[in-house]
Amino acid sequence: MAHDRSRDGRTPDPLPHGQGRTIIRIGDAIFVSGQTGVRVGGCHGRGPEDAAAQADFALRDLERLLEQVGASLEDICKLTVYIDDRVHRILIYRTIGRHLRGVHPVSTGLIVRGFSEPEALFALDVAVVSQRSGPHRRLRKYHSDAARYGNELQALDCEFCMVVRAGRHVFLRGQTGQTIEDRLLIRGDAHAQAVQAMRNVKLLLGEADASMSDICRVVLYVTDRAHLAPARDAVLAALEGIPCAVSEIVVKGLASTELLMEVDVFAMQSQPN
Repeated sequence: MAHDRSRDGRTPDPLPHGQGRTIIRIGDAIFVSGQTGVRVGGCHGRGPEDAAAQADFALRDLERLLEQVGASLEDICKLTVYIDDRVHRILIYRTIGRHLRGVHPVSTGLIVRGFSEPEALFALDVAVVSQRSGPHRRLRKYHSDAARYGNELQALDCEFCMVVRAGRHVFLRGQTGQTIEDRLLIRGDAHAQAVQAMRNVKLLLGEADASMSDICRVVLYVTDRAHLAPARDAVLAALEGIPCAVSEIVVKGLASTELLMEVDVFAMQSQPN
């Protein structure tokens, strides 16, 4: 199968260090370079007021890239949002929410220490599956303003969901120690939070007509290296020997300071359902 590989047509190399803004389509799956607010000749500044401007540029650039391979923002299944400082979180998410109104992707949000471009305040990774072969199922839709992150409400103004089923692909919202009913029952215990997160994973996969055996990749995030071993033990116990790729990353923070871990799970069935 030939791959459709497109690059930003305005400049031959719009990002520093040889990183082109690239988009590749393989069948119904679309792979896009991580998007930031950095543009040719610089970007907006680094104050909190500039976070929304950087996010707006990144989303507009993403929309244009998707158009090059016959896709749109409505094909986005999963967002992973990396932010360098919690103070920028609400402004960035509000901008994302404005661009993705009505799309309802799943999302994982991480606070990290920085990016390759020192001017960048955030980076956005997306998982995209074309709907040409069939519509997506977006389950447990919710508005972020009504959701709790830890025990706090945050005025992010985004429309998300818990699960996206796109053909054979199943994408889950990043799962934490919060229950499906949005309650954080466990504080200060990374192992117990990870146990709850994997319970959520099993339930959500079932709602998408998938199972734990369909998991192909797991990414475990913890906010302190001390949380890694106990959280890993809980995740691996829930996987029960299922062979899958596992990555472990220590991040600066998650959506709330009460959350010690988060797990991203990607599943794929051998046949579309």
